[in-house]
Amino acid sequence: MKKQRVISLDEQQNKKDLKVIHELQQGLEKVDAFSVYAPDLQWFEQMVLVEQQRIKKRFVKDLSTFIFVAVFILSGIMISLYHMPTLFIGLQIAATIFIGVYTVVRYVKKVNYE
Repeated sequence: MKKQRVISLDEQQNKKDLKVIHELQQGLEKVDAFSVYAPDLQWFEQMVLVEQQRIKKRFVKDLSTFIFVAVFILSGIMISLYHMPTLFIGLQIAATIFIGVYTVVRYVKKVNYE
């Protein structure tokens, strides 16, 4: 077994350490002396309620906009299908090709970027 050596610190180092410990304790006591302000629970509840109402209003607005646009698009598609079937088929083919090309281009850019 190895001999364990004990290194004794000199008196001056011990005084420095004790001084640092004392200063840290004083600093912590000063931090503890500060009063902490905690807002009222009712304020938080009211804030949450207002935020929920705002989210609900936005949801209703977004949903109504979505439904309006969807009905408009579907109406246009149905009118196109019944009155001009060749135009409808042409638009479907063009949309399918566009989606495929767009997806490939985005994938190539993503792979090249990495």
